[in-house]
Amino acid sequence: MSDVGSLLRYLKKKDKGAVLFIEGNTYTSEQIQLAQQLLMDAQKELDQSRRKPKLSRRRAFIVILEENFYDVKEYPKDLTLDSIHKQASQRFEFAYRDLKNNQIPQEIHPKDPCTFFESDGYRKARYRAALSHLVEYSEKYFQIEEAADSLKTIYNEELLC
Repeated sequence: MSDVGSLLRYLKKKDKGAVLFIEGNTYTSEQIQLAQQLLMDAQKELDQSRRKPKLSRRRAFIVILEENFYDVKEYPKDLTLDSIHKQASQRFEFAYRDLKNNQIPQEIHPKDPCTFFESDGYRKARYRAALSHLVEYSEKYFQIEEAADSLKTIYNEELLC
């Protein structure tokens, strides 16, 4: 934010003497230093709040899929990963692995994971790990509380099958 930087530069220039007069108010050197620290801390907090959370592409897709479709039994037939990718890239910074080509939403976040991963223990374990992370930090990643609750339910069911 350039306004914060301008204020900091102004205060540094004015902090030459022990007392500062601004628009009829008197400020001590300690008050000026406190104001400088407050401005720097506020700038850091603003910068951090503007950053997108980092997630693997798969976890980001799971969040978007769950938020959009937590209350339906099946994904729409015309749903593509391209549309999910667009939404996910607006909210998250992708980290880690890249998704394999030609995957469908059902492979990333199946509506019935116990049946879908029934014969593939490795993929089931990877899916479970992805859900575990999202459930643990749901307040950081989810904007829709019902979707976060739905994912917790899916995760708990997945642990039992």
